[in-house]
Amino acid sequence: MMTTEDEGLAELKDKMSTAISILHWELADMLGHVSVRTPDRKHLLLRFLRAPIDPSIPEDDVLTFDYDGNWVSGRREPGRADTKVKGPGLELYFHTYPYKAREDVGAVIHVHPMMVVALTATGKKICAFQHRQKFGKGVPVTPWLWGSSAEDAERATKAMGESCAVIIEGHGAIVTGKTLEEACINAVQLERAAKMIMLAGSLGEVKPVPDAAVE
Repeated sequence: MMTTEDEGLAELKDKMSTAISILHWELADMLGHVSVRTPDRKHLLLRFLRAPIDPSIPEDDVLTFDYDGNWVSGRREPGRADTKVKGPGLELYFHTYPYKAREDVGAVIHVHPMMVVALTATGKKICAFQHRQKFGKGVPVTPWLWGSSAEDAERATKAMGESCAVIIEGHGAIVTGKTLEEACINAVQLERAAKMIMLAGSLGEVKPVPDAAVE
C-alpha cells in the first residue's frame, strides 16, 4: 500500500514526464534536465530530457540528490559531487544552487533554447513581450559558464537574482518556478518571447509590455 509520501513522489515523477514532453515539443532540446523539490523539501528529484545511453536503464529513471549535490538514489550515472566520476553532461550545480539560494524556488529547468541563445548572441535582451511572460524589464544574462562547477552555478544564481530565469551566453538558460508547472511554462515563454522579438524586430522597434501588465 502506498503511503502519502509515496503518492506525492509518484505524482511529481508523472509531472516530470509531462514537462519533458512539453519541452521536447516547444524547445526541441534533448540535452537539458528538469528537477523539483521532494514533498518534504529535503531533496530534489532530477531527470534528463534525453533517454539513457544504457538500454538497461528505464527512460523515466529519476535521480535523487541532496542540496549539496550528493547522490541519494537513481540508476543513471549522475556525475556525483561526492566522487571524481563525472557523468555525461549533467550540470548538477545549476539545479542545487537556486534551491539553496531561494526558498520560493520549487523547480528548476536547465535547457538550451535555440532562439534564446541566438538572440542573446546579438546583444539583445529578452523582456516581457506578452502579458503572461514573467520577465519584467528583462532576463539577466551572464557570460559563458560550463555549469560543471559550484563556482559556475554560484555566478549564474547570483546573476539570476529574483528573476525566474537567467541566460548563459552561448550555452542556454536556467529557469525556475514555484512549481514544476510554473517552471515549465516560464521555459516555454522564454523561448516564445525570443521568437516574437526576432519576428517583431524585423519590422521595427520592439517595445516590451508595461510592468503593470505582466501577470
